[in-house]
Amino acid sequence: MALEIGILFAIITMLSWGTADIFAKKAIDKIGYKTSLLLNHAIALGPLIILAVLFFKPPPLSLELVLITFSAGILGIIAYIFLYRGFQKGNVSIVSPISASWSVITTVLAVFLFQETLTSLQIIGIIAVFIGIFFASTNFAELKKSIKEGRSSGISDGLISMFAWGITYTLLRPLAIAFGPIIALFFIRIIAITLLFSWTKSTKTKISRPIRLIFLFIMAAGLLDLLGFIAFNFSISTAFLSIVGPVAATYPAVTIVLAYFFLKEKIVNNQKLGLIAILTGLALISLA
Repeated sequence: MALEIGILFAIITMLSWGTADIFAKKAIDKIGYKTSLLLNHAIALGPLIILAVLFFKPPPLSLELVLITFSAGILGIIAYIFLYRGFQKGNVSIVSPISASWSVITTVLAVFLFQETLTSLQIIGIIAVFIGIFFASTNFAELKKSIKEGRSSGISDGLISMFAWGITYTLLRPLAIAFGPIIALFFIRIIAITLLFSWTKSTKTKISRPIRLIFLFIMAAGLLDLLGFIAFNFSISTAFLSIVGPVAATYPAVTIVLAYFFLKEKIVNNQKLGLIAILTGLALISLA
């Protein structure tokens, strides 16, 4: 039962993050990644504070948990910065699948650090999801074109984001269990937004109010991102990180599908095969 609930929350994460990326990309293209990122976090902070007050309970404090919290907050904002910068510098179809490969790192770390054991069927399902993420979220024609035209600079940002996310999401599991999913996220976001304000101030970033439509895009991205994180924290507190992590990381496939329906972007054959692999992997994980 816990596995089914964990997968359900991971699917909510997948849908939320996949939709948020569409809105975030539109805002980044208009006002830049620094302003988009800061407004994204600032908008989401209000609802998070309300939830933290409603679900607050005295957290268990120890030096280890404090260090993990600060590490997760710092690495999390680093992951955000390089992800958003990658979106601005490169092609989303290149940066997004690289960043989403964080699930490989979390799965390996979860098995070694948390002694999570997987059945053969679950391992096959996870491998299918990994393959599906790559193929579903990568347009090889665009990738080849971007590299040929010298627009592949976002790759390094995607790689840094991938490693930072992989460690961040691993650290989130003990925090979600110790503090609860919402309070753990609240502590991390407070650290993150403090660092964001300091960073934008030190880099002398000019923050101006965007036009109404772009502000709505940022608001949608921020709230969906927040929903995704809350659902993710619930998923990793009820099921193995090595299972729900790959499920949540399929969000680039959601972005591709939404772009097809709402932005009229074409889905190439390898992306269709990737979507089939993802659905097959999810089925195998659920059946196990």
